Amino acid sequence: MKKYEKLIIPEDSAWNRKSIWGKLPSWLKEFLTGCKNLIKWSPTIWKQRDWDDAFIFDILQKKIEFQRKELMSANRHTTIGIDNRDMTIVLNLIERVRNEHYGTEYLDYRETKFRFEDVEGKPKCKSLELDIIWEDDDTFLSKYPSTVRKVMKDKPELNKTDLCFWVAQYNQEKAHDLLFKILKERIRGWWD
Repeated sequence: MKKYEKLIIPEDSAWNRKSIWGKLPSWLKEFLTGCKNLIKWSPTIWKQRDWDDAFIFDILQKKIEFQRKELMSANRHTTIGIDNRDMTIVLNLIERVRNEHYGTEYLDYRETKFRFEDVEGKPKCKSLELDIIWEDDDTFLSKYPSTVRKVMKDKPELNKTDLCFWVAQYNQEKAHDLLFKILKERIRGWWD
């Protein structure tokens, strides 16, 4: 899983930089920017499919990566440090949501062996059975005491194995909600 770090913000601002870019006519800048966009987006677009939310997250993640780089490079406003932090958090949340990091985290605390068994009365069918070789559910659950309390309040009859699953699902949903909450509250300020 990719981990994003905050970008380094330059000391100067794009307002103070002199380059040939500023002397070009606007029609040429627009043309060159379009060409640059075709090149930088082509690997992402090439891999796009209309299958599920993971591909939507790929586009969103790439857009925020590009915009974050541009905003940090320009360094034109006073809240650039906050934008850097927020965009980095969003990129890491997209990575975790897209990869179901929290939803499958409990599996890191156990080893499972899979086996197929015949289904009685259906000779061509098999069922997948799981045997837990070892587990450390207590360590996983101790990481998230407030989530455990919340899940236990809603589902008091759960055994420890099922509790781990539901804690993971709840954490995954919280990460998803946090991602969109940050976007809702902050995205309008990400401009240059």
